[in-house]
Amino acid sequence: MNEHDIDRRTFGAGVAVAAAALLRAHDAGAQTHPATPAPAPGTPALPDRAVAPLPFAPGALQGLSERLLRSHHDNKYASAVRKLNEVRHALAAADPDQAGPYWSQYGSLKGAELAARNSAVLHELYFANLAPPSSADAGVSLGRATARLVGDRFGSMERFEAQLRGAAKAASGWVVLAADASTHTLEVVQTDGHAFGAWDAVPLLVLDVYEHAYALDFGADKNAYFTAFWRNVHWSEVDRRCTQAVARL
Repeated sequence: MNEHDIDRRTFGAGVAVAAAALLRAHDAGAQTHPATPAPAPGTPALPDRAVAPLPFAPGALQGLSERLLRSHHDNKYASAVRKLNEVRHALAAADPDQAGPYWSQYGSLKGAELAARNSAVLHELYFANLAPPSSADAGVSLGRATARLVGDRFGSMERFEAQLRGAAKAASGWVVLAADASTHTLEVVQTDGHAFGAWDAVPLLVLDVYEHAYALDFGADKNAYFTAFWRNVHWSEVDRRCTQAVARL
């Protein structure tokens, strides 16, 4: 055995003693100051949204077929609800600290959440403001609050219908009659996607003008679709929404 072997043994023993001392010190500190668990990424998922059934018998509307309405509800609306639930579960595991410009999992999921959420909500409002003419208000019959706001904003029901029809022809998404709390009046809002809308406004009448809402019955004839939609507007539901909105205006 030479002096180099002794030095290596002495050095190794010293390292072992030092390591043991460090471990004992760490354990003692851990007992005195318990480690705070790192927060889990994302946020808790919201409860799953349920698919709402059609609020009317799908074969009861005039000019809108049962096949069209079932396909619209079961394939488009229901898929938006399912996708919203899926995205929100994924968000619960996504790390917001990793978000940033260009692309990130968290940012992409937040964009998908907004689109799916708006699609689900707008579809529910759309179906709810439809009803067979026999069970809704026959013809165009508005409550006092809605009639006053329509008259103040558009001048007449005929002009309002023309504005809504024009927006429907132009849009490839949604057309919404909204009560605008910022201007205290009504606005016809059109969007070409699910991720856009009017802030600080309450939707009163919602019209879906994506192709899936009319193509099975009308092909590319959006004007004929609008005529059928107008014939089945549930004005009592529009009045109910308007009464609630007036309290905010």
